[in-house]
Amino acid sequence: MGSVIKMDFYRLFTSLSFKICLGVVFLINLAEGPITKLVFNIGKSLLEGSDDPDAQKSLAEMGEWIPDFDVGNLLADGLGVICTAVFLLCIVYFCFADIQHGYIKNIAGQLPSRGHTIVSKYVVIQFTTILFFIVTFVGNIAGQLIVGRSLKFEYVYRGALNFDTGIKAPDEVFTMGEAFATFGVKFLLLSGMCALILLLTTGIGSNVAGTIAAILCGGGFTGLAYSGISAGIDKLFKTEDFELGDYMPDSLYRSELVKEGFLLRGLIVAVITIVVLMFITTRLYNKKDIK
Repeated sequence: MGSVIKMDFYRLFTSLSFKICLGVVFLINLAEGPITKLVFNIGKSLLEGSDDPDAQKSLAEMGEWIPDFDVGNLLADGLGVICTAVFLLCIVYFCFADIQHGYIKNIAGQLPSRGHTIVSKYVVIQFTTILFFIVTFVGNIAGQLIVGRSLKFEYVYRGALNFDTGIKAPDEVFTMGEAFATFGVKFLLLSGMCALILLLTTGIGSNVAGTIAAILCGGGFTGLAYSGISAGIDKLFKTEDFELGDYMPDSLYRSELVKEGFLLRGLIVAVITIVVLMFITTRLYNKKDIK
């Protein structure tokens, strides 16, 4: 088993797609700070030169440039939409590579159970997830420091400005402990999405299905489908305001878990998703003919 894990790590580190995806995620996060500052400055300059009342409202909503960067928010946000899609595509390439190149037939024949290859891949996927998070944190913090922001170890939701009263709502401040808890749950939710990719690419053997799932789940394109199904459930069972997305790992991953009170729900959904999908994938793979 240990040798299989080592081999999977070797495949990962020598994969060009892994290096490209890691580099893309780093550059996106590194550029976030400078691009945000550039867009803010351009937008403010354009609005300040306009006498339009709507422009003045927008200018008031923008406020002043915030010189501090809340590390807790970065921790709790996880990977951005584009970065999540890139990460899941990297997992698709990794999971399907040995099947695509025919290596899996020789590997599986040397193990007491072919399901060991599933476990091995999932172990490597967990390491890959941690690595992508680290690259995200390092790249984003570096980008914020480039534009002169100072780090502030807080987890804050900025209050919105009420145009009618001209009063800004107070900021909602949470502890760093809640930020770490949110990160932990989102890590598990992302692991649940990886379990789905593993099921599609290795358990079922379809890199096309895995790629589609990576783009839809990672890019946040499943919301429309969830809304349609939720409307059907409301109509069929005479319920009110049921939201399927509130119980799906990809939707919960993109939500503000602490603010919306979904932290415990996210943990339960993540654990159930991982256990169920890994069980199904292992059973399918043990019964599958390997070509």
